[in-house]
Amino acid sequence: MKIAIISDIHDQIENLNWALEKITQDEISYIFALGDYTSSYIIERLQVNDIPINAVWGNCDGDKQSIIRASNNENKNISFAEHSFDTIEIEDKKFFLTHYPELAENAAKSRDYDAVFHGHTHYKRDEKIGIVPIISPGKLAIYPHDEISFAIFDTDANKTKFIIK
Repeated sequence: MKIAIISDIHDQIENLNWALEKITQDEISYIFALGDYTSSYIIERLQVNDIPINAVWGNCDGDKQSIIRASNNENKNISFAEHSFDTIEIEDKKFFLTHYPELAENAAKSRDYDAVFHGHTHYKRDEKIGIVPIISPGKLAIYPHDEISFAIFDTDANKTKFIIK
């Protein structure tokens, strides 16, 4: 199974469109969105396909009520965590999602998860803490550096591939 991981969109609709185009060209089963959407129109755009989306909040999400309203459309395929983290179980695999690297590192140290994902830093990360992969997809925002990226995590191979614009 392949999971697309995106983070730190910061209203960059052009870069989100690029990522969604790449995602639909691959056999992606899920999208994990790791915060910093900034506004509700990003959420509306995220839901253009049928791929289920699990989302957590970041530190730059703007009007959360508008974002929640945008996620409650008739074709709802997005699920928001109640907190700044979430645990997702899919096909006997357990994943930890958060925007914050500190929470991700603690989750990885617990060894309770098959993989841990975070955003916030705007930099790519593909490491292990003990035996647990800890991954940051980079960012779709245009700052603080020029590299635009997201990640695809293959649960069968336990490998991460970064897609760079």
